[in-house]
Amino acid sequence: MKTSDILFAFDLDGTLLPKNKEIPYFTKRYLKRIIKRGYKIVLCSGRPARNIEKFQSDLGLTSPIIALNGLHIHYPNNEKKDHRIYFPPDTIKNIVKLVNAKFKIKNIICETDKEIYITNKDAYLQPEFWLTNMKVVYGTLEENLKHPVMTFLMELEDRDFDQAKLKQLFDRTGCDVRCWVDDYQGFIEIFNIYSNKAAAIIRLAKELKVDIDNVFAFGDDLNDIEMLRELPNSYVMKNAKPDIKKFAKHETRHDNEHEGVKKEVKAIIKKLK
Repeated sequence: MKTSDILFAFDLDGTLLPKNKEIPYFTKRYLKRIIKRGYKIVLCSGRPARNIEKFQSDLGLTSPIIALNGLHIHYPNNEKKDHRIYFPPDTIKNIVKLVNAKFKIKNIICETDKEIYITNKDAYLQPEFWLTNMKVVYGTLEENLKHPVMTFLMELEDRDFDQAKLKQLFDRTGCDVRCWVDDYQGFIEIFNIYSNKAAAIIRLAKELKVDIDNVFAFGDDLNDIEMLRELPNSYVMKNAKPDIKKFAKHETRHDNEHEGVKKEVKAIIKKLK
């Protein structure tokens, strides 16, 4: 098997990246070495493309980027090829009404290519990677939202809301919802049912002429579930929670603080020889 027939897909936060949010030195050196040997690598994250490009550059990659959990496939050298999935403004506003009828919404965050819409300035957790080089528009969506958006997040007042009751609201919308925990407890992410990391990886593998059985995908969290469940060679990080681990085919022997990705990739390549 040629090295160019193999594709590795890496989530960033909690997977390739430890807590300091930088690719470890020896991991970076090793991955750059296998890229030169012809192995394909794709970065796939919930982050927007503009904040994945740094890691792309660190590794010397020119491959497409899977951003926003599959809503955006970005081609760094040819943006005209970019593939995006949008929410029309009316869809956003209808879902807001649907949720607002059963739950109290504390904040809503939506994003286009150039703007972020935030309804409650005081409530929003503002990670630097999200706001970089973006125009931020505060106020109601009814007043401000005129264009289709790619991201759609809500923060609910009740951090311990009934998740099953919430999910039922989306049965006929063509959308689904992820309910985040820990630091983002109370946040929900609405997404198109046909858009996720798995679908984006399958699309890219076909484009790159890589058999899906030769794709090795690594993840650790809620937004990786489809990828871990649907891809035949999926690896969940040792540091992931048990309810995420159950979806993967394999578990890494080391966590993201101890270069788990690098060590597992070395073992995979050795086995493939």
